[in-house]
Amino acid sequence: MDDAILKKKINKNIPIPLYYQLKELLLEYIENSDEDAVLPTETTLCSIHNISRSTVRQALGELTAEGYITRKKGKGTAILPRKIKQDFLVILESFNDEMQEKGLKPTTEVISKSIMVPYLSVQKALNLSSEDEVIQLVRMRSINEIPLVLVTTYLPADYHNLRKIIHEDLEHKSMYNLLETKYDTFIISCRRMLEIRLAGDFEAQHLKVEKGAPLQYIETVSTDADRQPIEFSKAFYRGDNNKFFIETIKRSMV
Repeated sequence: MDDAILKKKINKNIPIPLYYQLKELLLEYIENSDEDAVLPTETTLCSIHNISRSTVRQALGELTAEGYITRKKGKGTAILPRKIKQDFLVILESFNDEMQEKGLKPTTEVISKSIMVPYLSVQKALNLSSEDEVIQLVRMRSINEIPLVLVTTYLPADYHNLRKIIHEDLEHKSMYNLLETKYDTFIISCRRMLEIRLAGDFEAQHLKVEKGAPLQYIETVSTDADRQPIEFSKAFYRGDNNKFFIETIKRSMV
C-alpha cells in the first residue's frame, strides 16, 4: 500500500480540528488498504504531521469507536475487516442471493417459528384483525460464521395458505424463493424504515455484541401486486459490520 495518503499535509490554518483532519486521512488510507494492513504508530503520525500525541489519540479513538480499527497493547493498531455493503434498502432480493453475489458465505439459523395471534403492531402493519393468525419466524443471518442480522418476520397465515411454510427448511432454503415457487406469493414492493436502536439482552446474546451497543434497526412492510401487505419484518443489524447504500432519484418537475 502506498503511504502517500498518510503524508498529505494537515492544514493548520483552517478552523477544522487537527484530530478531525487526521481522522479523514486515516479513513482514506483504510478504505484503500489491504485488510491485513496496519496503521503507523502514534509516534510516527505525530512526527509526520507535527501534531501532539493527544491529537493522534483522539483521531484513533473515534476510528476505534466507529469500528474501523482495533488497538491492542504490544500489537499496534490493526484495520478491522470491511463493513459489508448492503443494497437491502433499494433492491428487493433475498439475503442469500445478495450475499452470494458479493462472494460471501451466508448461513441462517432458525431460532423459533410459530403460529400466533399477532401483536397490535403486527395487526396494523399487515391489515389484520385480532382473530387472524400469523406465522412468526425468528432467524439469525450470518456471514462467514459472523452474526450479521437478527430478523423477526411475520406472514399472514391464511394468505395463500402460508401457514404451511412453517414446515419448510428455512435454514437452507430462501423464504422469498419458497413464497414465489411454492405458495404463489410475489412481493412486488416494500416500504422500509431505518433508525438506530440499542441492543437489549436478546439482541446482544444472538448478535454477539454488548448490551446497549448501537444497532441498525430496519422495519419492513412488503406488499403484493394489489398492495396487500404480506410480510412484516423487524431486523437488527450489527452496527460494526454493516453499511447501507441508498440511491435517490430527483422527482421530475411538473
